[in-house]
Amino acid sequence: MKWGALHVEDNKRVVREFCDHFSKSNADGLIDAMTDDATWWVNGKPHLFPSSGTKTKEEAAKMFRNMLSAYTDGLDMQIVSIIGEGDIVAAEARSHAMTKAGRVYENEYAFLFTIRDGKISKVREYTDLLHVLEVFG
Repeated sequence: MKWGALHVEDNKRVVREFCDHFSKSNADGLIDAMTDDATWWVNGKPHLFPSSGTKTKEEAAKMFRNMLSAYTDGLDMQIVSIIGEGDIVAAEARSHAMTKAGRVYENEYAFLFTIRDGKISKVREYTDLLHVLEVFG
């Protein structure tokens, strides 16, 4: 199937809106933006980093709620660059947040999103898990 430029721009808009939900601490918006069968994969070895590996939508929802509850005012997620082709959108992003424990969390990400029918069906997240461990233990 051939995808037009408008379709790709719609998919990039879905990703931009998704990332905005982090800044607003809107876990429900994050969850609602995903298909029922969505998966979220994070780089790393699951036996070393509990957030790594593949998560179902329900597991990702729990992860979002736990993560967002740790910040004083959301996780500012800024998209640095974004490209798309067909149903795939790749985004480079940077985050900034202050934890309720008074620590600064700043990380960098490469995300690969798969969009289906205007919702996110698959995410591959590459990030610095050692920084996550450093800030959150």
